[in-house]
Order: sequence, then structure tokens, then C-alpha cells
Amino acid sequence: MTSKMKENLKNILPPGLYIVSTPIGNLSDITFRAIDTLKSVDLIACEDTRVSKVLLSHYGINTPTTSVHNYNESDRINFIAEKISAGFSVALISDAGTPLISDPGYKLSSSLRASGFYVTSVPGPSSPINALALAGFPTNRFTFVGFVPAKQSEKVSFFQSETNNSGTVVFFETANRLVDTLKTLCDIFSDRKVAIVREMTKVYEEVLIDTPQNLLSHFTTTPPRGEFVCLIHPPVVNSQNLEISELSTVNTNITREKIIDMLKYLLQYMSLKDASSFIANTFEISKKMVYNLGLELKTK
Repeated sequence: MTSKMKENLKNILPPGLYIVSTPIGNLSDITFRAIDTLKSVDLIACEDTRVSKVLLSHYGINTPTTSVHNYNESDRINFIAEKISAGFSVALISDAGTPLISDPGYKLSSSLRASGFYVTSVPGPSSPINALALAGFPTNRFTFVGFVPAKQSEKVSFFQSETNNSGTVVFFETANRLVDTLKTLCDIFSDRKVAIVREMTKVYEEVLIDTPQNLLSHFTTTPPRGEFVCLIHPPVVNSQNLEISELSTVNTNITREKIIDMLKYLLQYMSLKDASSFIANTFEISKKMVYNLGLELKTK
């Protein structure tokens, strides 16, 4: 970008907070808009200025930086607010990915918005979303629960509260706690598939999908390194011989009435076979059961 183009862009950036997503590993995974914004704002608030320097240097971004992390965020709110009041545009970035997602920034952005300041987001990479895409677990319903507690009693309660969750559960874990977490998963989710995703977007990207016990065996002999995004597959309902009237007590996502409504809509655009496949795959229920319900509709 030429200096003239930079100046033109800078002139159109109103004072405010720009929440900018940055790569989660591969430095090429950044949007043109993110680079333009980071070059054009007056100040960049970084989770760790030393970490961010690698990215900023790579793209020739010389904008002044300041730190906003978990331990000083509350104290920095007034500082950032004063800068914006003085006409500054300020970008907020974390060490990697989308700020505020288990990273600093929530207090800052919430406070600035409540005070009437302009707050916007420049979207981009997010490790939980990327892990969902890699693992191939159901994505129609998922819950991101952040980092797992370190204390064992809290860890157990943390996972037990998700046992009735009918969607994919996504969480972060560190290398030194992964084995203990897998031991807990063996007790609570022994019959589920678990995905362990590490080094996303990098040369040694790895996705392991197995039972908690098999993953525990693997990481007991192969010490984990790095940070991990982990996913727990939702419960699979084996409904081949299940009566439709029983569904509401087994899968809270689906009811007879909901299937009927979806069939009525989908049958306007596709065959009963395709509609049944779509619904069955989405909710992990019996295709035959949905198909038979569709036949009943057609005879009415």
C-alpha cells in the first residue's frame, strides 16, 4: 500500500475501537482489511507487544503499540477511552485469533460501547471455529466453553455440566494439563469420540479423533506439546427402532412436530428421499423413520 493510500484510509477511519482478528499460526491467514486497519489506526493495543511484533514486523506495520492483557485491562480502559476521545483510532489484537474469545478485550469493548464510543470488528481467524471445521463433528449446534479449570473438583463439575449438551462441546487445554483432562473425560465421556487439534494452520497440524481412553494412552507415551483445541462429539442417538413419539425424551433437538414442519418445507424443493436424508443426517436420527413419516404426510 502506498503512503498516499494509507493516508486516505486513515482519514476515513473514525475514532473508536477496531477489534482485529489475526492469524492463529500461519502468518498468511490475515485479511487485507486487517492489514490496512493495523497500518492506519493511531494505536494498536496488544495482548503481548512482544508476540505481536512478529506479525507487525512481517507486514511492515509500524503503528505504535501498547499492552492490554488480563492483568491490566481494567486499568487501561480509561487510557484507551481518553485516546479515542482525543480523536484516536485504536486497534485491539490478541496474541492469535479473534480477540475476546478467551482473550482480553471484553471489559474494554463493553465499557467503550456503553460509553457511546464507536466499536467495530474486523473478522478473521478463530481457533474454535477452525477446529470445528477440521474435526468433522456436528456443527449445527455447538458450545464453546473456553479453558478447562485446573482444579480437579472444578474440572469434574465443568464437564458434568455438559453431559446433557446435545451439541459438540469445544474447549481449550494446555499441554501440561491435557493428560489429566483426558483422565477426567474417560470417567465422564467414555463412550464419546473426542477430537484433539493442535498446531492448526502450521506445518505439523494434527487432528486426533478417538475415545478418551485411546487418546490418553497416546499422550501418556507421547508427551503433548503446544496448546490444544479439544472437541467432544455429541451423544449419538441410535434410533433405528425408536418410535417417533419417543424422540423428544431422547434428543432434545428434535420433536415429531419439528420433523413434520421441516418435511413440509423441504418437500417443496426436493424428493422425500433427499429430504429424509437431510433431516436424518442433521439430527443423527433414523432416515427410515423420517422417510416413513414423510409417507404418512403424502397420504393425507
